[in-house]
Amino acid sequence: METTLSDIRFIDYPSFSIERALLLRNSLFEKGVDNIYSFGKVEIGINRAIGKGNTSIIFLGNYKNKNVSIKIERSDSKRKGSLKKEAFYLIKANENGIGPKIYDYDKEYFIMEYLDGPLLIEGKFDREDIFDISRQCNALDNAGIDHRQIQGGKHIICGEKNVIIDFEKAHFSNTPKNVTSFLSMCFISDCLVRKRIEEIFEFNEDGIGALLKKYKSNLDIEKLIESIQ
Repeated sequence: METTLSDIRFIDYPSFSIERALLLRNSLFEKGVDNIYSFGKVEIGINRAIGKGNTSIIFLGNYKNKNVSIKIERSDSKRKGSLKKEAFYLIKANENGIGPKIYDYDKEYFIMEYLDGPLLIEGKFDREDIFDISRQCNALDNAGIDHRQIQGGKHIICGEKNVIIDFEKAHFSNTPKNVTSFLSMCFISDCLVRKRIEEIFEFNEDGIGALLKKYKSNLDIEKLIESIQ
C-alpha cells in the first residue's frame, strides 16, 4: 500500500537538500503531481523507491488521478542533463508506439506511465512475448533509434504488456541493432534468457545467425519471425 514520503528531502537523493527538494516538488506539483509515495523495493532510510541507478532515482507518484513513475536526476550524477536527453528519446519512441508513455518532463525529471511486472531476465515469458518484443525492436530500428541496452534482459518488462524501458543511452543511428541485439541475446548468447528460450523453441545457432544477417539487409521482421517459428 502506498504511503506518502515521510520527508520530501528524500527526492533529492543522495544529498537530501531541502532547497533542491522543494524546487523539485514545486515543479512537479505545477505539472500536475499531487503526491509522491514511499513505495518499492529500494530502501532509502525509512522510505522506499521503485528503482535507483547511477544517474537517477524513481519514485511512485500520483498524477492526474493515476499512479506514475517519477524519474529524478540524482544530485551526484556525473552525467548532468542525461534525463532531458532520455526524455527526448522516450518521446521519439512513444511516437512509434514504444516505451512507457511519458506525460511531462523538465530538465531534472520526467513523469511517465507506471508499469509493474517481471523483467525479461526473470524468464517468465512465452514465444508470443518474444515475437512481440521483436516487433517493438523492429519499430525502433525503422525509426533509427538504437536503444543500446536491449541485450541483457534488464530493460524489458514482461507483465500485462511487454514494454521496452530505460532509454538513457539511446541515440539515433543509421544502423540500429535492436532486433539483432535482442534475438542474439535470446538465441546465441550464454545468459539466463537463453535458458528459458531453450525450453520453448527448437533452433540452431548458426541458422539464427544467418537469419539475423538477412534481417540486417531488409528489416523484414515478419519474415524473420516466420523463419524462427
